Amino acid sequence: MKSPLKFLFLTILGIILLINWFFGNPWYLTKSTYASQYETEYNITKALSSTKDETIFVDESGAIDLYEKVRVICIILTTEKDWNTKLSAVNNTWARRCNKNFFIMTTKLHRADIINSEYADNRTNLIHKVRNAFEFIHDKYIDDLDWVFKADDDTYAIIENLRFLLSHYNASRPGYLGFKFDKYVTNGYMSGGAGYAISRKGIKQLVQNGIRGNKCPVLKTKDNPQLSEDQEIGRCLESNQVPRLNSHDVYGRDTFHPYPVEQHLFGKLPQYLYSWCKQPPVEGRNCCSQFTISFHYMNPRSILLVDHLLYKTSVFGRTLPKQIGKVIQVGQYRP
Repeated sequence: MKSPLKFLFLTILGIILLINWFFGNPWYLTKSTYASQYETEYNITKALSSTKDETIFVDESGAIDLYEKVRVICIILTTEKDWNTKLSAVNNTWARRCNKNFFIMTTKLHRADIINSEYADNRTNLIHKVRNAFEFIHDKYIDDLDWVFKADDDTYAIIENLRFLLSHYNASRPGYLGFKFDKYVTNGYMSGGAGYAISRKGIKQLVQNGIRGNKCPVLKTKDNPQLSEDQEIGRCLESNQVPRLNSHDVYGRDTFHPYPVEQHLFGKLPQYLYSWCKQPPVEGRNCCSQFTISFHYMNPRSILLVDHLLYKTSVFGRTLPKQIGKVIQVGQYRP
């Protein structure tokens, strides 16, 4: 390369690198490196605090009433490497609103809120970790729960809204709900990332008949070579007569969401969703029920931001009607 051309090339390259350096998200950083830089620049510990705040004026009596009537145990898939990021954000926001919460992880740590796993951290082992967690809950807490809610460490869930939906169903009957994929399993299965809830009776049938009765052994298939956890649990529940329940609100809007709130709102959902769902998701302002329950692929900053807006911010003069059941036609949630 001739000297003038070489000088021009190096000058342009230097300008590009300088622009990327100043404006962030540089192309020469790997995704993991950028994620690390992102968390360093936006230290999430500054946003971590107790959900209880005596300076917040709110009537929580309705939520407290359902807390006692609809007992939800949450089990959350995570890894030890995410202890100070994803796990910290979840543990300091929605997880503490469950009646009990447990983190499923492969670790040498021993804590009351950890379900230790002997399986290595990879996608193929997720189903084994979750099955073991359901057995753990069944053996130790089956009489202390009405529903089990399984989620990931990048799920954000509004547990009060989950209890409200679950209050329309009988936990003494088998049932299972979430964001439904109508694929691979005959009657469909629920997205693991959006989170799914199984009734007390459903857990008994899953563990006693399915897992321990060996009625649904974990087998790799052409459709499921990586043993997707949510697909395998859905198949096992179906083979053990645990029916799918409806989770849409009275207007047909989704309450569980497999992607972040901004993707559902601004219309950036992947195309596969429209062929995998008999009732495809709606993009835009009608994407989500007023009593929305969950979003998936939420990074720690988004989890803390949404939680702050929901639980630390109010609009003066706007309150729920006292007879809320009549307004949203309670009873319209049906299988």
